[in-house]
Amino acid sequence: MNNERTVVLENISGQPVGLKDTQNRTYRFGVGGKIRISEISLQDILDYPASKIIFNEGMIRISNIDPNKLYEMGLTEKEITKFLGEDFSAVVIAEEIEEEPEEEVKEEEIIPIEEPKTVAPAAKTTTTKKTTTTKKKTSSKKRK
Repeated sequence: MNNERTVVLENISGQPVGLKDTQNRTYRFGVGGKIRISEISLQDILDYPASKIIFNEGMIRISNIDPNKLYEMGLTEKEITKFLGEDFSAVVIAEEIEEEPEEEVKEEEIIPIEEPKTVAPAAKTTTTKKTTTTKKKTSSKKRK
């Protein structure tokens, strides 16, 4: 990864500005202040919603970065031209994607298939056998 501090952020508003990133780092700019950061730090700043609002308001300008890199960070072409200001050059950001024409889906005639009739199995006949139990009488007398 590129950790070199090559990207320059500049406060172009008439007031001090503060930015924050997803790593909870704070960047403070005085009037006309500049700071050098890495592309990774810029990505973290742009991912933080409150900081992105500062960029959208046109208070901070980005320089010394390729527009394609900003596009890879998830910015739209409109945002890139706004954030880069005069540094934006006519660079092809994305290739046009040609969509293939959709084929017409022809509805096929659905023919119902007759299911074979199932024959219910014959009911089992059960027979119960009556058992008789005979009790033997036992005497409780002791024999000598």
